[in-house]
Amino acid sequence: MIRKRWIIMVVAALYGVAAGHAQYTAGIKGLITLKEKHPVNIQLLEMRPQDATGEPLSLVLEVGEDMTFGKEFHLERPGFFYLITQVGEHGDKYISQHICYICPGHTLELNYSETDEYSFVPETDRMTDSANKLLFESDLFYHRLSRTAWENPPKDVESCQTILRQWQTYYTESLQKCTVNNAEVKAFAKIQAYERYLSLLYRLPLIEEQSNTGRMNVPETYYTLPFDASEFFDDERAMLFASSVSHLRNYLNTLNGFHPYARLTLEQIEQNVKLLRKNVSNRAMSDKTLESMLEIYLSGYRMRESYETDKAYFGKLADHLSSKEQRDRLCTRFDYLRYTAVGASAPDATLKNEQGQSVTLKQFKGRYVYIDLWASWCIPCRKEIPSLQKLEKEYEGKNIAFVSISLDKKSSTWKNTLETLQMHGHQLFGGESTLTEQLNVTSIPHFLLYDPDGKLLLYKAPVPSSEQIRPLLDKLLSQ
Repeated sequence: MIRKRWIIMVVAALYGVAAGHAQYTAGIKGLITLKEKHPVNIQLLEMRPQDATGEPLSLVLEVGEDMTFGKEFHLERPGFFYLITQVGEHGDKYISQHICYICPGHTLELNYSETDEYSFVPETDRMTDSANKLLFESDLFYHRLSRTAWENPPKDVESCQTILRQWQTYYTESLQKCTVNNAEVKAFAKIQAYERYLSLLYRLPLIEEQSNTGRMNVPETYYTLPFDASEFFDDERAMLFASSVSHLRNYLNTLNGFHPYARLTLEQIEQNVKLLRKNVSNRAMSDKTLESMLEIYLSGYRMRESYETDKAYFGKLADHLSSKEQRDRLCTRFDYLRYTAVGASAPDATLKNEQGQSVTLKQFKGRYVYIDLWASWCIPCRKEIPSLQKLEKEYEGKNIAFVSISLDKKSSTWKNTLETLQMHGHQLFGGESTLTEQLNVTSIPHFLLYDPDGKLLLYKAPVPSSEQIRPLLDKLLSQ
C-alpha cells in the first residue's frame, strides 16, 4: 500500500513538472520559400522598455537544409518581439523586421516568401492567429507605404499629407475591423500605429532634402497631430519603441516653433523642459527625452569662453532628471569637455598594450603625439590605416609618436585585427577606458594632435590621407 502511494506521488509530481514546463514553453516555426537558395539568419529579440534593466530575451533560430525553422523556448509571460530575418551573406539580399506577439503555451507558425526583388515577407493570407495577423499586416502596409515614399519622394507638404492620410485611414479601419480579442494586442497595435504616424510625419519632409533638391518649406500647421499626443507619450507601451524618445523631442521642438531636428541651445532645451513637465506625465518617457536632449547638446559642444556658465546652466537642467546616477553621469561628461580645449592636458585614462600592460598618454610626453581613435568594425577607420602606416614610416626617427587607440569592445577582436592588417608601432586598447567620454568622441576615425608638453594642439587633426597633414607636421617638427 505504501509502495503504491509512493508510485502515485512520483507520477503526480512528474506530471506536475511536465505541465509546468508546457505552461512556460513557447515556440515559433515555419518555412522559407526563395527563388534562389541563400543563407538565412533569423533572430527573435524581445521588445523591452528603454528604462528596463537586464538583457532582453534573444534567440537565434536555426534554418535547415529544407528551409524550415523552429524553436521552443522558456517564456514566463506574454510579450512582443522583433522577428529579424536576414537573407544572403550579412543580409545583403533582404533584411526583414516585423513585430510579433508570443505567449506561453503557444507556437507562432508563419511562412516567408519573396514577393518581388525588394521584398521578403511573412504570408498572412492563411494565418489563423488573428493577433499576429493584425501586427504583420500593419507592418507590411507601413513598409510598402514607406518604400513608395522613398522611391517617389514627396515634392511638397500636400504630398506628405496625402501619405499620412493613407496611413491614418489604414490603421483606423484595421483597428475597427479587427477581430482580436486580446486587449493587450489591440492596445499595442494602436500605440504602434501612432508611432508609425509620427515616424512618417517627421521623416517625409526630409526625403526630398536628402535627395539634394533643397529643404521643403513646412508650415507649423503640418505638425498638428490627428490624435491626442498624450495617448502615445503617456502610454507605457510607447517605451517599447526606441524611436519614441526622438518623436517626443521632435514634438516639443515643433510646439516651440523649432525645426523638429534642430540642435538646441541650453535656453531652448529649458523651453522644451517646461513643455515636457506640462504635457507629459509619463516620468520614464520624460526623463529619457530630457536625457537625450542633453546628450545631443554635449555631443555638439565646442569649448568656448562661456564654458563655466554653460556648465552651471547644464547642471541646472540635469537636476530635472529623476535619477541621481544619470544627473551625475551627464554632469561628469560636461566636466570632461575641458579635455577638448586647445592647451588642455591629455586625459588620464588607463589603456592597455598588446602585452596587457597599463599605458597612459602622459608616457609619450616630450614628443608630438598624433593619435588615431579607431575600431575594427569601422570601415572609414580601416581605409585610413595604410596612409597612417606610410606616414609613420616617413617620420620615423623624428620627434613624433603615432599612437593608435582601439575602441573595440573586446580586446580579442582588436588583437585579431592587428594581426590581419599587420599593424605595428604604438597600438593600444581603449575599449574598457573612459577615453571616448573624456574626449567627447561621437564618431570615428578621430585624430588628435598633442605637443611635446602633452598639451592639445588640434582636437580634430587632419586625417593621414589628407593633403594637409604633412605640411602641418613638417612645420611643427622644424621649429
